[in-house]
Amino acid sequence: MREIEIKLKVNNLEELEQKLKDAGLVISKEIKQHDIVYSKIDDTHEYTESYEGCIIVRIRNQDGVSIVNLKKQLSYEMDNLEYETKVENGEEMHQILLNLGWKPAVEVKKIRKKGKLGDYEICLDKVEQLGDFVELEKLTDDNADPEKIKEELFKALEPFGLSKNDEEKTGYDTQIYKLKNK
Repeated sequence: MREIEIKLKVNNLEELEQKLKDAGLVISKEIKQHDIVYSKIDDTHEYTESYEGCIIVRIRNQDGVSIVNLKKQLSYEMDNLEYETKVENGEEMHQILLNLGWKPAVEVKKIRKKGKLGDYEICLDKVEQLGDFVELEKLTDDNADPEKIKEELFKALEPFGLSKNDEEKTGYDTQIYKLKNK
């Protein structure tokens, strides 16, 4: 499945959440997520240069559940083939990744609220070290036009006072990596 998303920096997340609710969206309760993002041993260039084919693996701990996720970058950092599954034991998965030559590179801790905006999933995120963001994503077939989908996503957020000027083009893991490695 192909995931195409946009991420925008938000100055007032509570105000945005209220606008979304006023428009009829149902927003979930807070979800605490702790992500550990892995890189190949001696290879963290996915954080310094964006390139097609880049692979990251993540273990997300959320409400006592461990979820393993692999993203393979396509046209840009927010356009990925994505595979995800729950695992019974996150620590065992961590050991498997270590033995396959992967190492923990970045931790991302956030509080997320989710909802549906038409055909899109919307996430309201409070990210430790980074601040507040909104993500809007669409799952598509592998041959979708990413630029066309991005335009759709921006258009869906316009009524809520958001624009391309607010876009953050890198993932939370990349932002945190760059912050820690200035």
